[in-house]
Amino acid sequence: MKEFNALFHKEWMEAWREKKLIWLPAVILLVTLLQPISLYFMPTILENSNGLPPGAVIELPIPSGEEVMASTLSQLHTIGTAIIVLACMNVIVQERNNGSLMQLFSRPLKTASYIFSKWTMLVLLHLSAFSLSYGAAWYYTNTLFSKVSFTLVWKSFLIYCLWIVLVITVTLFIGTFLRRSGGVAGISILILASIGIMSSVLPDIAAYLPSNLLVLATEILETDRANMDGGIILGTTFACITLLLLGMVKQFEKSVKF
Repeated sequence: MKEFNALFHKEWMEAWREKKLIWLPAVILLVTLLQPISLYFMPTILENSNGLPPGAVIELPIPSGEEVMASTLSQLHTIGTAIIVLACMNVIVQERNNGSLMQLFSRPLKTASYIFSKWTMLVLLHLSAFSLSYGAAWYYTNTLFSKVSFTLVWKSFLIYCLWIVLVITVTLFIGTFLRRSGGVAGISILILASIGIMSSVLPDIAAYLPSNLLVLATEILETDRANMDGGIILGTTFACITLLLLGMVKQFEKSVKF
């Protein structure tokens, strides 16, 4: 446990030196708040655009607060997934390429402690940033549109947190195989995108894949119930994360044998 605590503290110090503790929450907050604010000012933006004929009147239906939060989550899913991958792609690759990894493992260090310290720090950092940004989006949605139940927001938050953890785990897993950060980012995004495409192309076969976490979260926001078996989707996601973590430790044990 002392070994894990020391490595965990090192990860936070490195994240602070790299300003990741500042720019990551700021970027996710900006992406999340853009949706409710842009939806609120959309009629004004369209009215002031030069592409409309004189005297044209624009009447847009006012979305409910639940619809705004669901669209915010979808917006975050598209851009936020790429942000998470970019924030995690260098975590292992950088230390491997600059020689820090060799110095660390010149001591009696367990690979599991090394992997889990990085994974735990990244999960806590990203979930903290997500909770801050999602809470801010909920506040602005309640202010600009209609009230959204805290229970619905909380349920959707917990469900989508699993997707964030999965994205982090996939990226770190690929990082144990490759030595180029660009390759880690590209393959991670390709895998995550393939899961989403499979769910769209083969909905019956891929009905319980983790990519349906977004659908599950938005359905709960909009209707307070899900049309799919959420328990199986959550169980599948937990299983994927667990298997990836175990595979990550095994693969890393092979890659650090200098």
